[in-house]
Amino acid sequence: EGERNNTNDEEYHEAFGEHTNISENCRYKINLIRDNDPNVKWFKNFYMDRNDVEHFSDLAWELLGRYIAENDHLEEIDIDDVGLTDENMTHLFKYLTRSTSLKELLLRNNNFGLDGIQSMIPFLKN
Repeated sequence: EGERNNTNDEEYHEAFGEHTNISENCRYKINLIRDNDPNVKWFKNFYMDRNDVEHFSDLAWELLGRYIAENDHLEEIDIDDVGLTDENMTHLFKYLTRSTSLKELLLRNNNFGLDGIQSMIPFLKN
């Protein structure tokens, strides 16, 4: 398991490390999701800022989807008005379909089209 954690830490650093220009506040929130701490029951909402999202790589979107899917406490995510594209959606929803706690996903005012919506279908069926 320690080896798996090292790999996860390397992926996290590559996607969200200081070199990515993603804010400390955003990294803090992503860590709360990633750590799935049962004592963090107050953390139900996750608001993402457009300035941070502009720096998200494909790996960052994929990891965010995985962290959300593996979190047992997160019920709502706000990804409104951040410029989310079809490609971002494909990476985000790759693992997000496994989520069992997420009840509301806010995606208003973004830049995705039919391809992005199609990547959501397995999640919506879940």
